[in-house]
Amino acid sequence: MPIAVRSLALAALVLVLSLTGSARAAPDPAPPRTAPELRNPRLRSPMPGGFLGGWQGDTGLDIAGDHLPVYAVAAGTLDYSERGHTLWTRGRDTPFSVRIALDEPIPWGGRKITHVYYTHLSKLATEQPEGAATKKHVEAGEPLGVSGIGNGVPHLHLGFLLDGQVEQDSWTYILREDAVRKVMGGYKNGELLLPRR
Repeated sequence: MPIAVRSLALAALVLVLSLTGSARAAPDPAPPRTAPELRNPRLRSPMPGGFLGGWQGDTGLDIAGDHLPVYAVAAGTLDYSERGHTLWTRGRDTPFSVRIALDEPIPWGGRKITHVYYTHLSKLATEQPEGAATKKHVEAGEPLGVSGIGNGVPHLHLGFLLDGQVEQDSWTYILREDAVRKVMGGYKNGELLLPRR
């Protein structure tokens, strides 16, 4: 799907959700300290209260929601948690991204998911540059930051990378959005992730 059409479709989903009062959760004085499990009990919800809005063929899954807490789906070591690593840097777009090298790869179709990345965050729980001498370890469900805006639309982009290949220069090593939903436990587009506690 062309980027402009995908952006309009995601914006329409966010608008519908905001009109129903579901796109933005009521602000909490303090977000939960850990995220609930997904349908795949090996994983934690990356953004409780967000709605799945991925588009076929995308390089990951878009989760619609307006500045919601973001969590690690599984335990691993931060490759980076910093500004950059996204092409969406215009207007209101928020600049932060995180990539985690998983402690235990997730089997997928004879291959292994070894890394998870998040982008369009507006705030980070920990800042760590790529190539840092000391790398922070995060537990499954640990807070990573707050979602933000990409291509003018409030959402989080979540991607799974295969077989230790992190450059994202080949489609061979990036799971498409439908596969990401399957790994998470068979969610459908438009479905609400587990509500915030």
